[in-house]
Formats: sequence, structure tokens, C-alpha cells
Amino acid sequence: MEAIAAAALWAGANLGLMLLLGINVSRLRVKLKIGVGTGGNEHLERAVRAHGNNTEFVPGLIICLVMLALLGEQAWVIHSVGAVLLLARILQAYGIQVQDKPLPVTRVAGNLVTWILFAGVVVRLIWLALVYVG
Repeated sequence: MEAIAAAALWAGANLGLMLLLGINVSRLRVKLKIGVGTGGNEHLERAVRAHGNNTEFVPGLIICLVMLALLGEQAWVIHSVGAVLLLARILQAYGIQVQDKPLPVTRVAGNLVTWILFAGVVVRLIWLALVYVG
């Protein structure tokens, strides 16, 4: 049950970040009076990309956290993955929205850490599933 609670904690925290990024997009849309698209506004474009990039990865990894918990993974593993995911997504969103460089280190680091997490979780899920079936 501890692993399920850990998955719930990090699902909530990561979805909270997704909500904040979405609210930021809406805030800018209202401020700039742009209902659809970005109207060529760079700040809105960055906010939309930060929210979109987060949305591409977080739901799948939350499902993976729950699956890991249901397959009996230890709570500390769930906490580690959830916390690192949140940090990686914050770094990536910061890199897109705040840092004004072609490829900010925070954006690159956030993406790489997310991809590594995703790959590790995929391998672990497959391993646990095979062990469980076998």
C-alpha cells in the first residue's frame, strides 16, 4: 500500500505542475487576447510548448508509476522516479519559458533525464511483468 500512496503523491505533484503550466497558457491568452494559436507571440509560444512537452510525457509516466506499484515495486523506487520526473519537467519548462538561448542547459537536461527515466521504467515494467508471469 505504501507504493500505491507514493504513486498517488507523485501523480498529484506532477499533475499539479501540468495544471500550473496550463494556467500559465490561459493567463497569457487572456492577457494577449489570443484565443487560438499563438498569434506569433513568442512568450505564448514558449508557454504552449512547455505545457505541451509536459503533457507528452507525464501522463504515460504516471501510468507507469501506478503499474510499478501494482506489480510490487518498492515505495522508494516510486518516490525516486516521481521526484526526479518532477524536477526534470520543471527544468525543461524553465528552459523553454525563461532561458533565452537556442538550447538552454536546463531544457536539454530536463529532456534527457525524462527520456532516461522513461526508458528505465519501460525496462523495469517489462522485467516485472515477465517475472510475474513466469
